[in-house]
Amino acid sequence: MRNLANRLILVVVIALVTTTHCFAQKPKWVGNTPKELNHTYKFVEIVSQGSTLESARSMAIANLKTNDTMQEGIRVQRNTKETITRDKNTENNRLQVSKKNHIVEEIVIDGEPFRLQAQRVDEYITRSNGYYVVHTLFAAATTENPVFDHAYLTTSYGAAPIFMSIIPGLGQIYKGSTLKGIALFAGTAACAGGALICENLRSDYKNKMREQPQFAQKYNTKANNCQTARNICLGAAAAVWLYNIIDAAAAKGARKVEVRRGGRVSTAFAPMITTDGAGLSLAVNF
Repeated sequence: MRNLANRLILVVVIALVTTTHCFAQKPKWVGNTPKELNHTYKFVEIVSQGSTLESARSMAIANLKTNDTMQEGIRVQRNTKETITRDKNTENNRLQVSKKNHIVEEIVIDGEPFRLQAQRVDEYITRSNGYYVVHTLFAAATTENPVFDHAYLTTSYGAAPIFMSIIPGLGQIYKGSTLKGIALFAGTAACAGGALICENLRSDYKNKMREQPQFAQKYNTKANNCQTARNICLGAAAAVWLYNIIDAAAAKGARKVEVRRGGRVSTAFAPMITTDGAGLSLAVNF
């Protein structure tokens, strides 16, 4: 019985290690695009593939031009200018401004020229049958003068996963680690189930000791072994549950997009020194 309990724990450990290190996390926006904060643009997920990564990325823009969303609403004034810029990155252990490729390009829809305005917010790359498969998240304009909100990439989910992990694995599933969450739930359930089985066997052997006193020593030994196995399973269940709480708090979740309203006026004061003396300057950003 103790050997069976040890094997059960070994299987649980192997499952946890495998799901932690062998499966890449898919961003939360894949298949579930973020919500826009104004009507001047729309988030669009484009799937493209190519023999090289660059060809797959180029195909993403080509697919964006023929996307249904484009045909329905992204038709703006003709402009052949094409620019690419990048936002700055901010590191504060939580948020990182996503590198948004600003694209302005001429396209033709139904024989009429229009201007495509879009930002490349994030991408998710996989391989399939020797090809690169790229999921690209674009913010694409639906008006001539779009106000793109600020899209941030983050792997932080706050304190919610910790409270959710009272049920083992639920916090991990919430953070995008579905396989890990299932493994944690199954591992905790398996250890708890093993403890219950061992306790039932121990109780059964104790009853047989009273019913068959001539075999009392034999049944007592088996009951003690079941008790030991029960304690091992209970300890393993508690360890997996505790690991589940720590992992929900410390492990990075799948990348997600946080959208903050753009286009607002902001002010800031800064020290200023001139030939006439020192003072404060007021900066207004539109």
